[in-house]
Amino acid sequence: MVIVTISACDDPITEPTINYDALIDSHESKVVLQWNEALGSAIENNMPQAVETRIYAMVSLAMHDALNNVVPRYETYALNNGSVSLEEITDLNISPISDAAVAQAAHDVLVALVPTYQPKADSLLNLHLSEIDSASFRSKGVSIGVEAASAMLAKRQNDPIPSFTSYSKGTEPGMYQANYMPYALANPPIWPEKAVYGENIGDFTPFGIETADQFRPNPPYAVTSNEYIIDYEEVRNLGCTSCTERTADQTEVGSFWRESTSGLMNQVARILANEEELNGWEAARLFALIQMAQIDANIATFEAKYHYSYWTVVTAVRAGESDGNDWTFGDVNWTPVSAPPTPDYPSTPAAAGAASAEIFRQFFGTDNKTFSIKATYYLPGVERNYASFSAAAAENNLSKIYLGSNFRNSVSQGERQGQQIGKFVFENNLRELEIDI
Repeated sequence: MVIVTISACDDPITEPTINYDALIDSHESKVVLQWNEALGSAIENNMPQAVETRIYAMVSLAMHDALNNVVPRYETYALNNGSVSLEEITDLNISPISDAAVAQAAHDVLVALVPTYQPKADSLLNLHLSEIDSASFRSKGVSIGVEAASAMLAKRQNDPIPSFTSYSKGTEPGMYQANYMPYALANPPIWPEKAVYGENIGDFTPFGIETADQFRPNPPYAVTSNEYIIDYEEVRNLGCTSCTERTADQTEVGSFWRESTSGLMNQVARILANEEELNGWEAARLFALIQMAQIDANIATFEAKYHYSYWTVVTAVRAGESDGNDWTFGDVNWTPVSAPPTPDYPSTPAAAGAASAEIFRQFFGTDNKTFSIKATYYLPGVERNYASFSAAAAENNLSKIYLGSNFRNSVSQGERQGQQIGKFVFENNLRELEIDI
């Protein structure tokens, strides 16, 4: 609870108490939600998921920091709020100042990271600022927003740029080999011969966890193990373009969750922010925590992927007759529905989905929430319904098997890693402050 006491005179009997919790609760999340939706429109399905998730995180955290430099309700990420003065904040100006701060912060980070979206971002910013009658309130909010955006961009300015690189570090069974189309052949200037993506993502400084390898899972199954045989046969029979054992619902699940995990989980956050009538501070914190956990799931899984360099499903099945395991039946023509140009283990989407589910559970204090998610890109308009966050995460995990993207152990260990990341992020970042002035 944030209670700020301001002395009006020397007589303590007449000292008024300003309840900033009540003021914060009066601030609707409308502008936060509109910028969150604009952010999705700008980046979803337009870039690799690790890049998309980083942008989601940076814009969401900038909005969160902006609000918490109007009234410090929660810890911030980039812009310190330890010296914020609250003497001028009242029930008359908290909303216009906050709206201007959120709009300016979101705008500045978004256009810095996605310059092509600037005309639309400029239009939305001008709309929000034009709705604020007081020039002084508008100016104060804009100033806070500019500072929040600048602090965010400065803090993340040294992040590596994820890209395609040539990869030839292993030829033995179980080792990743960039030998499947289209990545086996060069496609200048997008990728070189034998291309992999994001070999340097694990080098990012995490947003909320301590180190990229903090929750690195144990090594993947050996190709000669019984556990590997079980996983191999499952994905071989369910994950190819011509697999007849995959049911219609499994096919739909695969296509539905082929969309970016950050985008789908962000959609859930927006739905619940509306349904639960979260105020601006709460909504901004929810988006920031979700996307902080998402980007850290990407960073951590990519660190583990290139640490273990485990072969992907398509390479494994096509080499099934020569992998040293007499119980794996190979098919040189086997084609997955989707084959990411990265090592298999652990699954990044599984970790990202599980991290989000854990944030939702912690934030709302329960796993049991009923919600629906609507696909936009691969199955436009198709909607799937869930009774819990864990149910959505579990379906996301299974989808990677139905797509032929990951072995079951990869999604299981990705899920476990994601849960650990989500729990750590929630417990150690953007926590509620106790302020008594």
